[in-house]
Amino acid sequence: MEQKKKTIKNITCTIIFEGSALNRDEKIGGNIQSIKKLNIDGKVKSFLSRPAIRHYLFNTLINAYPDDWKPAKITNQGDVAQFDIIVDDIFTSAELDAFGYMYTIGGEMSITRKAPIGITKAISLFDYEQDMCFYANHDLVNRANQKGLNIRPNPYQAEEHFSLYKLSFTIDTEIFGRDVWVVKNEPNYNEKENKLQIEIEEPKEIILKDVYKDNDNEVYTINEDENLKIYIDGLKLKVSKDIMEEKNNEKKNEKFIQFKSKFIKNNDKQDEDKGKETQKNKDKKGKKSKKGNLEIKVYSITEEDNKEYYEFSLTEKPEYKEETKELILKTGSVKVIKNVKKTEDKFEIVSEDKTVLGEISIEFIKNAYKIEFSLNEDIKKKRIEQILDVIHNGLLAHSGGEDNTIIPLFFIAGAVKVPSPVFHPYISIEKVNEDYKILGLSDCINNSWVLDKKIYIKCSERIKCEEKCEEENLIKSFEEFKKNLEIKEKQS
Repeated sequence: MEQKKKTIKNITCTIIFEGSALNRDEKIGGNIQSIKKLNIDGKVKSFLSRPAIRHYLFNTLINAYPDDWKPAKITNQGDVAQFDIIVDDIFTSAELDAFGYMYTIGGEMSITRKAPIGITKAISLFDYEQDMCFYANHDLVNRANQKGLNIRPNPYQAEEHFSLYKLSFTIDTEIFGRDVWVVKNEPNYNEKENKLQIEIEEPKEIILKDVYKDNDNEVYTINEDENLKIYIDGLKLKVSKDIMEEKNNEKKNEKFIQFKSKFIKNNDKQDEDKGKETQKNKDKKGKKSKKGNLEIKVYSITEEDNKEYYEFSLTEKPEYKEETKELILKTGSVKVIKNVKKTEDKFEIVSEDKTVLGEISIEFIKNAYKIEFSLNEDIKKKRIEQILDVIHNGLLAHSGGEDNTIIPLFFIAGAVKVPSPVFHPYISIEKVNEDYKILGLSDCINNSWVLDKKIYIKCSERIKCEEKCEEENLIKSFEEFKKNLEIKEKQS
C-alpha cells in the first residue's frame, strides 16, 4: 500500500506552572489526605500523575471546544470499563484519536491503539517540607446548630504542597489521525445501504429453554427450579453454578465454563425446523450469529445463601421471549460504519452533514485483514491545533473542591524528528531575588532531534528567560510556530 507523505511535524513542549495539591493519594490513618510523592536524589518531591493531567487536558478541551470534543462511549468487559469502539472510532471521537484506547475482545485478545499524546508526570521543582493543614466543616456545623441540631465538626488533615511544577507533552503526528486493526474475517461492504461491517469478535448465540421470568425483576429460573437461577443486570449475568459446567482446552491450557447442553434449545435433538431458524437468526447488525455454546473464559465465583454463582458479561443485552419461555444470550462484536462510499481501492467515510471524515483501506495479510483508518487531514490539523492552544493557555484543574492553575508561567515548544520530551530534562529554574530565571535553553536548541534548531518560547514577568539565544533559533510568535509545524497555512 502506498505510504502517504507526512506533512505535520512531531511536536514537544514543556511548561512550568504554579500549583498546589492537585492530585491526592490514599488516605493515611483514616482521616489524613496525602499527596503523591517521589524521592529524587534523597529529596521528597510532590507530583501529579499522567492520568490526572490527561483528565485536566481532556476536560479543558471539552469546555473550550464542545462541538469538536465530546466523551467517547464507554462499555465494559466484565468489571473493567473500556471505550466502546463498536460505537466510536477516530472519525467520530477526537478523544479516541488523541488519547488512544484498549478494547478487550475476551480472553487475552484486544485491539490497542497507542496514545498520540505523550504526557509526563508533573513533578515539583521544590522539595516537599511536610506541610500539613487541619480542616473541618465549621460553616455547615454552625448553620445546623443555629437550627437546634446537635452536630459536631468532622475534622480531617491534609498534606499540602504549593510549588512550581514542570510538565511535558509530545504529539506523535504519525499516529495521530491513523488507526490500524487486524481482524480474522474480511469486512463486508453493503453497497445498497452504504455500510461497512467489520467483525471484531465472531457473533455467537444460545437459546436457553424452559426459562421463567420473575414479573417484577430481571430474575429467571429454569424449569421453575429455585436452584437454577439467572440474574441479569444490563450486560452482566449471575448464573447458578448448577446451570454451568467447567471445560478444559488442552491445546491452550486454559479452563472455561459453558452452559450445560440439556438447558440449551440449540442442542435438543428433538427440535425441528432448525434450518428455518438459522436463516431467521440474524442479529441487528446484519451478521449471522452461529448457534452453539458460549465459551466464557473470564469469570468470578460468588457465594450467597450457601449457593455458588458464576458472574460474567455478554456483549449484547439478553432477550427474553415470554411466549416460548426462551432466553437468548449473544456474544460477539460487529462494528457497522454508515455513510460509506467505495472508491477504487478504499472506502470514503462521510458524516451526516456530508463532511468527509476520512477513509478506510483494507489489505489481506497472511491469514487476516489489515484495516487502516485515515482521518481527514484538515480535521487532524484542527484537533492538533486545539490541543496546542489549550496547553499554551492553560488547563482547567479542579481537585478537592479547590480550583488550581495549570497555567504556563514558562512555555517552550519545538518541532522534533522523534516524538520525545527532549526539553524536559534540560529545563530548570534558578531563583534571582524574588523572581526566577530559566536554565537549559541552549541545551534544548542543541539537541539533534529539534528540527532546524528552532524553538518557540513564552516567558512571564515571574519567570524570566535571561539565557541568551540566537535570533535565528527563536520563533517569534505562537501563530508562527503553528505555521512552521504546517498545522496552519503559511502566508505567501
